Amino acid sequence: MVIPVPDSAFFPSREGNVITPLIDGGIAFDQIASTIESATSSLWVCVAFLETEATFPNGRGTFFDLLDDAASRGLDVRALIWQPEGPSAEADDTLCANANTAEILARRNTQWQARWDAVGINCQHQKVWFIDAGTPNETAFVGGINITQGSMANPTHEEPNFGERNERYSNIHDVHCQIQGPITSDVHQNFVMRWNNASEQNKEHGSWPKNKTKDLPKADKIASNAGNIKAQITRSILPGLYPEMPDGENSVRQQYLEAIAAAENYVYFENQIFLSRACLEVIHGVLEKGIPVLALVPADPMPELSAARSHPGIAAGYEALEKCGEYPNFCLAAPAALRPWGYEEIYVHSKAAIIDDTWATIGSTNLVFSSFQGDTEMNVSFWDNLTTRTFRTQLFDEHGGFSSGQYDGREALEELIKIAHQNRSKREENQPLQGFIYAIDPKNWAK
Repeated sequence: MVIPVPDSAFFPSREGNVITPLIDGGIAFDQIASTIESATSSLWVCVAFLETEATFPNGRGTFFDLLDDAASRGLDVRALIWQPEGPSAEADDTLCANANTAEILARRNTQWQARWDAVGINCQHQKVWFIDAGTPNETAFVGGINITQGSMANPTHEEPNFGERNERYSNIHDVHCQIQGPITSDVHQNFVMRWNNASEQNKEHGSWPKNKTKDLPKADKIASNAGNIKAQITRSILPGLYPEMPDGENSVRQQYLEAIAAAENYVYFENQIFLSRACLEVIHGVLEKGIPVLALVPADPMPELSAARSHPGIAAGYEALEKCGEYPNFCLAAPAALRPWGYEEIYVHSKAAIIDDTWATIGSTNLVFSSFQGDTEMNVSFWDNLTTRTFRTQLFDEHGGFSSGQYDGREALEELIKIAHQNRSKREENQPLQGFIYAIDPKNWAK
C-alpha cells in the first residue's frame, strides 16, 4: 500500500525529518514553552483563537507573558493574528485589531511585533509556532490546538477546576506535533508569505507597534536533515491571497481523499467536524471493502453545525455520515468521563488521521468543505511506520484504556471499536468507562 503525495501541494514532500506528535495541550504547550525558553534568535506564531487569560503549563503565565519574556531576551518575536469578521469578531476567544487590544499592548509596554490578517468571512485558522528561524535549531510546531484554558488539558483529562461544570470547551482533547528538518523551511516560507502580505497591517490598529512592523526576508535555504522521516506540509489557501501562489492551494483535501482511498487495513480519524461529503463518500468505498473505520468526534459539537444544516454543503455531509452508519465496520465515537455528578463530555478539537500504521496527518483542517475551500489551514503529513504506530498507540491507549501496542493496527482499531460499544452500554447503566471512548449514533450527531 502506497499513500500518494498530493501533486497540488505548493511544497514538495521532503526526506530527513523528525516528527514528534504531541497529544493534548498540556503536553504540547509544555514542550512549546520549553523550546521557546531555550530559543536563541526568534519566535514567530500564527494565532487563530486566543483567550488572553489562559495560562500555560507549570506556572508560565499567559500568551503575553511568554512572548514578553522571549522579547526581553532579545529574540525577534512576531505574532500573526487572525482578524475575524462577522459574529466571531465579538467572541471572547479572539484577539481583534481594535483600540481595546492596542490599549492592552500599550499597557504592557509590549516589545514584540504583531500583524493582523483577515480572510473575509473565513478564518485564518493555522496554529503554528516557529522558533529559531534559519538556524541549525530551527523548530516548528504544527497542529490544531488553540490558546485557551480548556486546551491545556492533559491526557488524563481530570475534571477542570475552572468554568461551569461540563462546559463545552473546558476539557479538550487535541493534537499538535513538533517538526525538525527540511520541512521546517516550508513552515518558514509560509510564515513569511503570510506576514509580509497580512491584510490589516496598514489599517488602524492592524499592526503593533503601529506603522513600525517590518517585513521579513524570504526563506532562502532548506534546513538540514534531522532524521529519516518523509513528510510534507499541505495547506488550504484561497486564490488571490498571496502573490507567490495566485491560484491558491487545496492540497489538504487532495491528500485526505487519496490517503483514504489507498487504505488497506484500517482508517482512524479524530476531528472536530466530520461532515466533508467528499471524504465521506470515499469512506463509503473503504467500508464496502470491509475495512474498519473509526471517527472520534465531540459528542457535544459546536452549535454552529446544527444551525448550518440547511446549507447544501453541510446537509450533504450529514447525509453521507448517516450512510456510514449503515456499515457494521464503521464506528462514530466520542470521549467522556464519569464524575460524581454524571458524565463529563471531553471535547474533541483535534484534526488528525492515521491509516494502516503507515501514514498520518496532523494539522488545523476540519473535515468540512469550508476548511478545504475557505479557511486558511496547514497540516503536516508523514510516511513512517514507527512514528505512525507510536502515534496510534498513544491515542488508542488514552481513549480505550488498554495496551494497544501489542496489536497490529487493524486489530487495535477493532479492539477500540469493541471498547467503544461496550462503553456505550456502560454509560446507559451509569457505570465508569474503560478509558474515555463510547460509541454514538451517526444519525443523531450534531443535530
